[in-house]
Amino acid sequence: MVALVDCNNFYVSCERVFDPRLRGVPVVVLSNNDGCVIARSNEAKVLGIRMGVPFFQIQDLVERHGVRVFSSNYALYGDLSERVMQTLAEVVPDVEVYSIDEAFVRVPAGLDVRRLRRRVRQDTGIPTAIGVGPTKTLAKVATRFAKKDPATRGVFDLAAAGDVTSLLDQVPVGDVWGIGPRWATRLQAAGLTTARALREADDRWIR
Repeated sequence: MVALVDCNNFYVSCERVFDPRLRGVPVVVLSNNDGCVIARSNEAKVLGIRMGVPFFQIQDLVERHGVRVFSSNYALYGDLSERVMQTLAEVVPDVEVYSIDEAFVRVPAGLDVRRLRRRVRQDTGIPTAIGVGPTKTLAKVATRFAKKDPATRGVFDLAAAGDVTSLLDQVPVGDVWGIGPRWATRLQAAGLTTARALREADDRWIR
């Protein structure tokens, strides 16, 4: 089995490690030139702040709700990313760094994935969501549920979920790993609107 470890709201989480007083406060991180939003806390998402929105469009909202705003600090984010990846490597033998805030890990027999998640949080301060599946693509799908459903408490294992088909019905085809916007539009036009529909499609779509 493969697990995808995905750091939650990573840049915001890094700022909170640096300043714990930010916990529970709406926070956004801006791009290099402070032009647009590139990370949001859950509290900022609730306020309706969208990813990529130009900062000047939300200045009134920021002032009304006391949103904390930070310029991106890639030195801090890179350091904490290294700590997360090192912590994973201390627990599991096979770690594939996918991005600054994501890594695929091979799940050895007997590994308690929830304990791995707790270890990362304890050692680095960074919260994560972990999805487990038989392939990287399905691990990505599992992580989607780990992040969106509070009942999972941050970990979702497709193998233990039972009815995988109904779960795939809940995943828009555009959210499937590797399906870009152009392909998503083509698939949707052909009636393939969910991950399940894509899985069950004619082979010509899977080539």
